[in-house]
Amino acid sequence: MSFSIPALPFDDAGLIFAVLTAAILLAPLLARLTRLPEIVTLVLMGFVIGPAGLGLLERQGLIATLGGAGLLYLMFVAGLELDLDDFIEHRRHSIGFGMATFLIPMAMGTGVALALGFELLASLLLASCWASHTLITYPVFQRVGTVNNRAVATSVGATIITDTLALLVLAVVARAFQDALTPLFWFTLLPSMAVLSAAAVFGLPKLARWFFAGAGQQRGLRFLFVLTALFVIASLFDLIGVEAIVGAFLAGLALNRSVPNGGLLMERIDFVGATIFIPIFLLATGMLVDLQVLADPRTLLVGASFAAVAIVAKLAAAMLAGRSFGYSRDEIGAMFALSSAQAAATLAAIIVGLEVGLIDQDTVNAVVLVILVTCVLASVTAGRYASRLPRSEGQRDVGELVVVPVANPVTAPRLMRLASLFAQADGGLVVPVQVVLNGADRDALDRARELDLEVLAVAQSAGSEARSVLRIDTSPELGIAHTVLEQQGSMLVLGWKGRTGARDALFGGITDRVLSTTFVPTIISREGAPDHQRILMVVDETVLTPGGLPSLRFAVHAAKVLSEKLGLAVEVVSNAEDGDLTAMVRSAWGAEVTIDARRRSILVKNLARPTDLIIIPSVADEPNLRAVATRVMRAAPGEAGVLVCVDNSLADPRQRRNLITPLLGSGSRPPAP
Repeated sequence: MSFSIPALPFDDAGLIFAVLTAAILLAPLLARLTRLPEIVTLVLMGFVIGPAGLGLLERQGLIATLGGAGLLYLMFVAGLELDLDDFIEHRRHSIGFGMATFLIPMAMGTGVALALGFELLASLLLASCWASHTLITYPVFQRVGTVNNRAVATSVGATIITDTLALLVLAVVARAFQDALTPLFWFTLLPSMAVLSAAAVFGLPKLARWFFAGAGQQRGLRFLFVLTALFVIASLFDLIGVEAIVGAFLAGLALNRSVPNGGLLMERIDFVGATIFIPIFLLATGMLVDLQVLADPRTLLVGASFAAVAIVAKLAAAMLAGRSFGYSRDEIGAMFALSSAQAAATLAAIIVGLEVGLIDQDTVNAVVLVILVTCVLASVTAGRYASRLPRSEGQRDVGELVVVPVANPVTAPRLMRLASLFAQADGGLVVPVQVVLNGADRDALDRARELDLEVLAVAQSAGSEARSVLRIDTSPELGIAHTVLEQQGSMLVLGWKGRTGARDALFGGITDRVLSTTFVPTIISREGAPDHQRILMVVDETVLTPGGLPSLRFAVHAAKVLSEKLGLAVEVVSNAEDGDLTAMVRSAWGAEVTIDARRRSILVKNLARPTDLIIIPSVADEPNLRAVATRVMRAAPGEAGVLVCVDNSLADPRQRRNLITPLLGSGSRPPAP
């Protein structure tokens, strides 16, 4: 037998992937040893295996193709993971900081690059590198639990502004360098970009919902749909003369709510990106580094100048915006830590600039030096300020994670469809939970697994993402309560058969005990006719008090979601006038509240129709639930659907003990707060 030593660089597919996967495997281990960001170690590993290092691989052919795909994937994930709700809530601060942290680096970067002898177009492209930023330090704030702080939310929202503007600058500069920035370009670019952007932002989510509810119920097909959307939108942007990374970023924003965080689809997207696409892109970028060129005095001067611009400009923007917003010193430090790291858009810009011939290899090395410096500085700064920020609970979307206890195969599909409507409205996740009692036999477990597959299919047919839980516990109510706590549920949907077996019970033993052991906004649903024609919300004066306002707001939100999703008109009737209720109804539907002083049960008998979906907000204590909610439910037509909306998320533990705990038997107690 004879053996042959393969020549360098490797051209065999097996050897190429062996080197790539080994480098990806070693990078996080080296990051832990050196305490450098993993993104930095991946770039360094790319240099080691590249032509300027050991010469194992060259940045061409397969590696160049995979690196380009990884760049698109990186920008797609950046758009997919941005919290649009945080951006909307803090939009004024986010827009203000986003413009400051874009314009200041853009102006300083252009001036310094011109002073260093770069042409105007190259100067603009390089300045756009420092105008963007990458949230590589965001996980630091996640670990210490300060992501809900206003400074963090503002910085995350500002990323939408900076990255979008920086990528647009890149697209225009690249076209100008290629002498394609003609009047015809503007006349064709702006309309085509507007049409394509509108199609992506408004059409892609609808297409995703249609596909997920139909042929795409299998998770593998959903993942392939996401990949197809990414590369198709990116390619279409490239065809109209805009860099493909702009389309990839926009595709991520468009699918932001269709792919909820915490779902299996998002886990697969993150897994494939974190293990294959993005690391290969970073390795391919590291292959551009040449230490001999980096040691050149000119390159060091350029790199040091650019690093100074990136750091000083981002710090100035954070201080200017933070002080104008009234933020503390620690919050300003957090804004700098989140906005100073240069990575994703910066790498995208230099790769595109190198490919079109706008910048040379020496400049690429100088920019890579800036990336290393800013990533290390941002990581150190985040470690200092993240834990100092005041923690705020923030306002969660009720549809962020909807827990649905299921036990009956007949009623489970209706509950899952109801929960899916709220999850879709907030880009959330449905978690069906089955509780099997401790000591159950194998047949009970098998039946639970069969029902588990059925309810997952229902959720996916509704276009939602679902993650099922099969729990073994000592009682159904404790199993549900433990699941809500462990899964960090934001909402609970319970079913009610419309009658109880005990005179002193409200909705039935298990439902009553669940209400007393879980403290999240809860909907109790009684099934009605499958096709509703109107939503009738019945408001009692008991929820017009400060203690009842949370349940009232929850009920208005539920009615708004259901009216939009089901296309139903809403009528609100109350037995007392109230300014808060009037303002909520006008804001939601532009309608007025009907005042009727008759008893709720009599009113419902006279007004309710068999085709109505009746919504009843109620305070979460036994007297109000018994006097209002259950009486109205029993007075409603048997064919009408009824939803009791209870915001059970009380902050005061002493108040929690005064809920419907008298209805609990001796065998169950609410958990200690």
